[in-house]
Amino acid sequence: MSWKTLRGLVPVVLLLLLWQVLGNPNSSATPAPSAWWPAFKELSSSGVLWTALGKTMRLYVEGFVASVVLGVVLGMALGASRRLTQALSPMLEFLRATPAAAIVPGVLLLFHANSRSQIGIVVYGSIWPVLLNTTMARRALPSLRLDVAQSMRLSWWERMRKIVLPSLMPEIIVGIRVTAPLCLIVTLLVDFLVATGGIGYLLVEYEQEFNAAGAFALLAVIGIVGILLNILLGTVSRFALRRWPSGA
Repeated sequence: MSWKTLRGLVPVVLLLLLWQVLGNPNSSATPAPSAWWPAFKELSSSGVLWTALGKTMRLYVEGFVASVVLGVVLGMALGASRRLTQALSPMLEFLRATPAAAIVPGVLLLFHANSRSQIGIVVYGSIWPVLLNTTMARRALPSLRLDVAQSMRLSWWERMRKIVLPSLMPEIIVGIRVTAPLCLIVTLLVDFLVATGGIGYLLVEYEQEFNAAGAFALLAVIGIVGILLNILLGTVSRFALRRWPSGA
């Protein structure tokens, strides 16, 4: 864990300490952090937490990978063709402005609540940072680099691997870093709206049951998962950019 990450956690730790000192462990609405640990142990020992977390993380990983792959492919296609961009821009702007929660009823009516529809909703709400960053980077790619690839008689795959992808990689990685937390938010939203049995659904269930300690314990777990994902993506990003000279 980097020093910047630790420094960013200082306000959170101070807030929790203040909450512990001034809060009431027996409060039914805002129990002190000391009351969260027994709730977490109960969730953990019963297996409910790990089952819900497994469902959420599986949906998250599938949606995240699909968002990155589709975002890069579509972004490269849009960035390389102005006609395609002009043809699809109105529809893409409409879709981007429509919240993921608004399309859930329509998706469920058309495709029912299955794994594919859930992944589709996550992708719909998460793809935009990767798609837009890749599109703009591909559009700004200097034509001289493509001319070099043509003069060297590189195949399409060699041109993508040796010229285009290394040039776009820094912007793609920025889009991925923005997509990662957004994808987690949308995944939790799908958990709740589609009743997947994941962490998001469990969190709302506890809230409705007025189990405040359990709800805050789940929020703490979600926060820790978000921090770990950020650290993992930061490490992978630094490694990837070292391998591409254009990102150095």
